[in-house]
Amino acid sequence: MPAKAEEHYFGEQHDPAAALESSQKERLLQARLYKLLLEKYLDLINERERRTIGEIKALVNAEDLTIQSILADFKKPDYLFEKDYPTVSEGVLSFVQKEINYVEPEINLNYWLSAKEVFSSKVGDDEDLAVFLCSLLFALGDKEASVIIAELDNLRTHAFVATEFKGKFFILDPSQKHELQQFSGTKEEALKKYSFRNAKIKRFLYKFNHNTYEQFM
Repeated sequence: MPAKAEEHYFGEQHDPAAALESSQKERLLQARLYKLLLEKYLDLINERERRTIGEIKALVNAEDLTIQSILADFKKPDYLFEKDYPTVSEGVLSFVQKEINYVEPEINLNYWLSAKEVFSSKVGDDEDLAVFLCSLLFALGDKEASVIIAELDNLRTHAFVATEFKGKFFILDPSQKHELQQFSGTKEEALKKYSFRNAKIKRFLYKFNHNTYEQFM
């Protein structure tokens, strides 16, 4: 084989850019196949994942081992809720925002990931992230923290966490980057400040935590 032809031949075989492109194409094709399979068995999955109100409330679980292991890095032995909660909850919110990636599913699939599944995969939809954060806040002693499912003014639904501490209302949304105080104040002020991808809250649909479940429709 001539030198230039040999160089051209081996260059094509070991071209990193071509290998990367091939790998990306394969992943896209795999994703297309997985989407097709999910759509094919959508009804079966949705039926299997259906939860009672009691089971939905139990998703906010302060005793979960994954939740407890994460809090070990935030909650000191002398932790006091009234004194330390604002600082520790801010660290927990930042942790979830940085460590867990928000993904908006393209398929209307009803499912609930466990805290272990969310943390090990580092991914979840808005409800998964909200339940995960709410469980952490509940484990810190916040009995007011609740997962809120709201309808936005773009007619899409979105989940976040709402709580009250010392008379102040907070909205915490792990699906987007924001500071603890950004959506806070009176309840009316916090609701007015809040937005997700430029969409404002139109109405609450339902909320829940380990102790309560309330539907607004």
